Amino acid sequence: MNDASVSSPHPAWRFWDNPIFRRYCRSRLRPRGLFVSILVTVLIAGFLFAITRSAAEYRAHLTPADAERAPLIPLLVLQGLVLFVLGTAQVSGGMVAERDEGVIDYQRLIPMTPMAKVIGYLFGLPVREYVMVFATLPFTAWCLWKGQVAAAVWLPLYAVFFTTTLLYHFTGLVTGTVVKNRRWAFLVSIGLVFSLYTVVPQMARFGLVFFKYLTITPVLEECMPALLPKPVGAVVEVGKLLAPTVKFFNLDFSELVFTLFSQSSLILTFLIMLARRWKRAESHLLGKIWATVFFIWIQILLLGNALPLVESGNLFPSRGFARYVHIAADWEPSATETVGMSGLYGVVTLVLLFILTGLITPAPEDQERGWRRARKQGARSLGILSDPATSTWFVVVMALAGATGWFLFTRGLVESRWFPGHTVPLSVLGYFTAVMLAVGMAFQTVLEARGGRFMGLAAILGGVTPILVGAVLGTISDHLGTAAAWVIAVSPVSLPLYASGSLLSISELPAEIARAVPRAFHFWLLVMSIVALWQAYRLATARSAMARQVLGNEPPAAEVEQEPS
Repeated sequence: MNDASVSSPHPAWRFWDNPIFRRYCRSRLRPRGLFVSILVTVLIAGFLFAITRSAAEYRAHLTPADAERAPLIPLLVLQGLVLFVLGTAQVSGGMVAERDEGVIDYQRLIPMTPMAKVIGYLFGLPVREYVMVFATLPFTAWCLWKGQVAAAVWLPLYAVFFTTTLLYHFTGLVTGTVVKNRRWAFLVSIGLVFSLYTVVPQMARFGLVFFKYLTITPVLEECMPALLPKPVGAVVEVGKLLAPTVKFFNLDFSELVFTLFSQSSLILTFLIMLARRWKRAESHLLGKIWATVFFIWIQILLLGNALPLVESGNLFPSRGFARYVHIAADWEPSATETVGMSGLYGVVTLVLLFILTGLITPAPEDQERGWRRARKQGARSLGILSDPATSTWFVVVMALAGATGWFLFTRGLVESRWFPGHTVPLSVLGYFTAVMLAVGMAFQTVLEARGGRFMGLAAILGGVTPILVGAVLGTISDHLGTAAAWVIAVSPVSLPLYASGSLLSISELPAEIARAVPRAFHFWLLVMSIVALWQAYRLATARSAMARQVLGNEPPAAEVEQEPS
């Protein structure tokens, strides 16, 4: 190898020339360990293939072609467990181990592009799991061939299976990059994958349709009738006709296209996170512009999926029961579920605002390091887009965008044909904006002034504890309902629910609760607004003092030499 080849960066797409990928191929594909893994996987796959095929043919008395299709879904579940769960855990745990052993610092010295390093770890860490899945493909290929399943059915399914795998493995990479403890990285990554198939689909039932397209479920449901034996597939096909089609505002998409579209945006965001960390270890996972645009983009996706389904009623949770039980011909959505959907949209938007704010807000030590670097470079201020700069204005933009999306979603529900005569005035937009700004700014200012550890303690004491205490009070006695409502309102996360319950004309609450909820909402919103303004003033004062202190003193010579550029 000549000097030119050593100094040139490795292209991200050349797996065979990627030293990180080749390293893991040598370590994780050693014959002894690989043989045991493949043996166990093939035994399980063979058992599933044999038992489902024989049961379909000799017990259910299906035709040979239908019997050959029977093992497809069990095999797909096995493949998903190997790649989605085991593969993601291996990626997250492997990244933590690399950091603990100091390999990450060494890799930064290698003349490779950040993209090539990300791709090397992305496919190198779970390379054994990929081989295990490949070992099960002959059974799948046999079922597809003998079961006469068209390529137009299984090709889209496995295309989304691959992109979903990439999405989950990127999640594991980001988790392993951020979480310091290997055990916690494993648990967090598995928890995220588990949530995507348990919690997230339930959120889709309450109007947040976009989130279900982060899984393989929509495309699997679309392909299911052609994968199952014909008698079962016919029943599934009838149930699929009752499900809403994929709509994005006035556009119609297939399940495949929109799932790929939705997952790609998140994959690209994860790719940018990892590339930023490979360039500089202390950099934030996302830049301020990208985080703001990504937040707005999520709002557009949520609204684009939800609003077209309002008039047909397919957006409402009670309508979804039609797939399982018979509902009356004169079905109408209830006011309670509509108010709950509006509140849930606000809560999810607020949580997303918290997450992105945490990614772009500098800790106190990061701010001081940024001012020292500016002093060394002769600058008198920080660039507004730099990581050490305050994230206040970007949080304001995201809060305004979140309040607008929340208002449009609520107005689309309340002013639909299901609730004639009801409107959502612009004053509601003002309250929604106040909620997002007050809570978002309070979170951002405390985080930037005190750091993540203090913010975590405040979140537990001020965000989670009041909800738990209020829930306990509410179950003790009906007479404590008012007290429970006031205690729960202490938590900023509950304010979107209280806003929808207080401001919407269709809200139907018990008499005592109906008096307590608006009062508690207005009081605690005022308190939160005062806290946000006071913390913003203190933060601005502290940052100015830090700038004067750092820029006003000449740095020692040793400090100038040791300070990274």
